[in-house]
Amino acid sequence: MISLAGITGSRPALIAVMVMMVALLGIPAVHNGYVEIVFRNILMYAALAYGWNLLGGYAGYVSFGQVAFFGIGTYCSALLNTHGITNIGAGIALAIVVNALVAIVLGIPILRLRGHYFGIATLGLSLAIQDLVANIDALGGTGGLALKQVDDAHFFVYYYAMWAVAAACLLGTWLVARSKLGYAFVAIRENEDAAVVLGVSPTRYKVIAWAIAGAMAGAAGAVYAPANGFIDPAGAFEVDNNVFPIVMSLLGGIGTVAGPFVGALLLAGVNEVLQRFFVKIHTLFFGAMIVLVVMFLPRGIVALIGMRGGWRGFRRSLGAYRV
Repeated sequence: MISLAGITGSRPALIAVMVMMVALLGIPAVHNGYVEIVFRNILMYAALAYGWNLLGGYAGYVSFGQVAFFGIGTYCSALLNTHGITNIGAGIALAIVVNALVAIVLGIPILRLRGHYFGIATLGLSLAIQDLVANIDALGGTGGLALKQVDDAHFFVYYYAMWAVAAACLLGTWLVARSKLGYAFVAIRENEDAAVVLGVSPTRYKVIAWAIAGAMAGAAGAVYAPANGFIDPAGAFEVDNNVFPIVMSLLGGIGTVAGPFVGALLLAGVNEVLQRFFVKIHTLFFGAMIVLVVMFLPRGIVALIGMRGGWRGFRRSLGAYRV
């Protein structure tokens, strides 16, 4: 079964997400400072979730190394910044190219692995890259790099840059899902051996999926670095940036276009509130919510939009949900 709502997911959910994206353009005009940063982070997580969803949701290969591409993207932007090139577009372009190349070079051997072997390999990859960066003096080592930022009057440019990255990831996912490429990804997810019989080259298409996913994560990292003003290995390869995109995709709906954004908006928002009001035990609430999502919404919130029959329809649908 491709999806409860087709390869792109629920159409009403996608329309709602597009409306929300347009509404988010007005955040800097209405709020600044803390609120703007919160929504910028939500857009960042949405971009990361879209990248993970392309490989994990559509191609069916669960990666635990998406943060590696995010970290590489931050350092691509940071290196340009420290050499006097503060143009955000240049940082994003460099991050996309570098991450796509890294994904292609490393993906050819790694993507021949399947199941938990692939997951462990991607986790090891992210740890290895973090350790490598921490030992390169030109990248600031463990001490990190301080970056030049725009003045306060133009600080909103980072918000709009992250919005553009998230919007591009959404649009890119929609275009891929409706193309031959998207159907090849789904064929691999459903039955890789059968896909080979149909003429689909699994390694080739998985490498393409990973390259696109890496480019999406790298673009988000390229904006995050100058917006943060400082970057070090611990921040660039933070564990949260590895786990959150996976959970956000699950919450919103894996293998859908709207799912990653919905998951990012809800999960990042809830996590922000919990951190503010339940500093010591917010991880307990967060962990409990993850368990509930996996148990009762394995297909995500998007799959419930437009469902007929209300609560009874929801209960009947649980029997059809399989991760």
